[in-house]
Amino acid sequence: MKPRFSPPAVLRMGLAVALLAVLAACNGTSSGTGSLSMAVTDTPVDGVAQVTVAFTGIELMGPNGMVNYALSSEQQVNLLTLQGTQDFTLLANQPVPAGNYQWMRLDIDPAHSFVVTDAGTQYPLSVPSGSETGLKLVSGFTVAQGSLSSFVIDFNLRQSLTETNQGGTVTYALTPALRITNQQEVGQVAGTVSANLDIGTTPISATGCDPAVYVYSGTPATLEGYDATVSGGTMPLTSATLTLDATTGLYTYTVGFLAPGSYTLTVTCAGADVSGGTFVDVPPQAATVSAGETTTLDFS
Repeated sequence: MKPRFSPPAVLRMGLAVALLAVLAACNGTSSGTGSLSMAVTDTPVDGVAQVTVAFTGIELMGPNGMVNYALSSEQQVNLLTLQGTQDFTLLANQPVPAGNYQWMRLDIDPAHSFVVTDAGTQYPLSVPSGSETGLKLVSGFTVAQGSLSSFVIDFNLRQSLTETNQGGTVTYALTPALRITNQQEVGQVAGTVSANLDIGTTPISATGCDPAVYVYSGTPATLEGYDATVSGGTMPLTSATLTLDATTGLYTYTVGFLAPGSYTLTVTCAGADVSGGTFVDVPPQAATVSAGETTTLDFS
């Protein structure tokens, strides 16, 4: 089916990544410059084969006010290809004023952004105006003079992408649940999962199981899926797809771009994590992530 796009004009809808600044007492004009790189990545989502977002530029609010850095050409990026430690660079070594930055915004072209389902049908992808408030973090970021600051933004599509069906008309909306990390201060968790593992009473290899690893910050008392059904339960920070290795007979996974700290990981039949469903996982395990290192965690 031909794609049904919005009007052709580029609508500068921001996926606003609002960074709540922890500013110095004075946020005056910078006297020097640094370099900034910005990339995007994604976590998996069920039911779609492609989620393409057309990026046009990045806006920054910093020491010299708001500045827009337009991309040399529009970049259509299929976010589903950017899992594990894969990312796509939007801004590379861009000279910017040194100093404190309050927020950034990713500009997109919704007319060239779309979703392709597993059945091969293509639908427009909208970004509701409410997304302009974006992801809020507890601190801003600083670009030091003469140094490179490099960040990656995780779209977390399992939580961000929603499908609606009104009178037979299917639409998709992207309400970003973005996560931003400093690429110079991240580590990763990787490991294997036994092909004989049971998730509740369901074998991981069962037809109805779409296995994934869910990652939670710290050690929450009650783990929950993205569609929370348990009052007080904690939703995942991010997730990773499990891939069966035909040689070893084990499932493998990698979760990249994690800030240093403690995490809890579990294995779930992620495809069953639907609204109104019951979230089931295997006994969780703890992992400690250090910058620049890979933590190994296996489930058997």
